Amino acid sequence: MITCIAIDDDPLFLQSLKAYFWEYEDMDLIGTYQNPVDGIMKVVKDKPDVLLLDLEMPYLDGFEALDTLDRKPKIIMISAHSNQPEKSQQIKIDKYIRKIQLNKEFLRKAINETIKTDF
Repeated sequence: MITCIAIDDDPLFLQSLKAYFWEYEDMDLIGTYQNPVDGIMKVVKDKPDVLLLDLEMPYLDGFEALDTLDRKPKIIMISAHSNQPEKSQQIKIDKYIRKIQLNKEFLRKAINETIKTDF
């Protein structure tokens, strides 16, 4: 079972992710967090396989949140921005997805491709 945590300040987007994961039999969304500080603390505690992370959030943006992690899971950054930020080359991002692209099949494929890079 692939475990995932999602951090995004948009509650409607998090609800969409939850709906997608209800249909996945081999993946589990073990937590969703609007507050990036709470989400990062849960990542440290639960050590998910994949972190689905928004780029722009209050308190900490996605990159600042990643800077706080010593051990990083696979990172899928999901953003409304059309282009992948240059900073994502400095901080290892496994996949960058635009929110407009996202649907349940696309997300499943992105997670599977990200996890397979370990094998």
